[in-house]
Amino acid sequence: MYLSPSARLAIYAEGEFGKGRSKTAEGVLRYGQNPIAAVIDSTSVGKTIVEAVGIKCEAPIVGSIAEAVSLNAEALLLGTAWSGGRLPESWRSDIMSAIRAGMHVVNGLHDFLADDPEIAKLAAQHQKLLLDVRRPPDNLDVATGLALKTKAFIVLTVGTDCSVGKMTTSLELAAETRKRGHKAAFVATGQTGIMITGGSGIAVDRVIGDFMAGATEKIVLEAAPGQDFVYVEGQGSLAHPSFSGVTLALMHGSCPQALILCHKSSRTCIHGKGLEEFPQPAFKRMIEVSQTMTSFLRPAKVVGIGLNTVGLDEAEARRRVEQAQEETGLPATDCVRFGSAPLVDAILAYREKTK
Repeated sequence: MYLSPSARLAIYAEGEFGKGRSKTAEGVLRYGQNPIAAVIDSTSVGKTIVEAVGIKCEAPIVGSIAEAVSLNAEALLLGTAWSGGRLPESWRSDIMSAIRAGMHVVNGLHDFLADDPEIAKLAAQHQKLLLDVRRPPDNLDVATGLALKTKAFIVLTVGTDCSVGKMTTSLELAAETRKRGHKAAFVATGQTGIMITGGSGIAVDRVIGDFMAGATEKIVLEAAPGQDFVYVEGQGSLAHPSFSGVTLALMHGSCPQALILCHKSSRTCIHGKGLEEFPQPAFKRMIEVSQTMTSFLRPAKVVGIGLNTVGLDEAEARRRVEQAQEETGLPATDCVRFGSAPLVDAILAYREKTK
């Protein structure tokens, strides 16, 4: 069960909109199906959404739940992705105010609202949905390589780090592939992707370790029938001390034929508190390691580089694209800023080569 595609969202990003932790809010604004009533962030009132995050959206930024309700918001979507996914205590009163005002709540945190006695009781009293999109389904199986049997060409985004644009790149690649007349599916493996697709997918980082690859295999098998291409949203990074496990599970569960390596150009060290001593890995090393780890099931080639050049000016962004191409010998682009055509060209060419 998920929201109706017509339900108007208030995206809750209190104190964080456009400050590095609002990637869920930004992903839903850019790609989501539901209309947006407002973004809630009292520290950003007076700005437009374009000014705050560079995304075109006419909805206002407001400072309270009450203002969002006055704009006919029907659901509160928690739009900040904290490391570890804990529910901040300061959010509780706003969440409960939203429920009392008649709003459903969409939650992508690891802390489930339906398991909170006080919030769950209030939602039941008001007959409102608590949609904990990170909650995995029951009775998942271990992976057995079944994705190898699909006819669709499977592409997985991998990263030099976490939060570098793997979901965004996957969505842009799927859209460009469809524009060229091919059938292409996007497979959501994280909470924001699930919100964008209207509830489909599994947040693999919440699944018990033994079943992470199996969960990936399940959603790939569900997406693949009738598709020419399946684009699987990557998570974490093999180079990340905290989140490498989910990356490997995605590789072995999805059995990709091609990989797109994603990187945030402004980063110098691995993202995360206390990880400053770990430098960003070199492209060539990440390509080699990624191809090695996928090869246990079947060979997969990194065919292009997807850059995230947020924070860089136009000239510097283009220089980083050229630099990535020179270092790797592969096509590179920022799919949002410069378009995804070079990467889709490479994917189509590689599929033809490997038929």
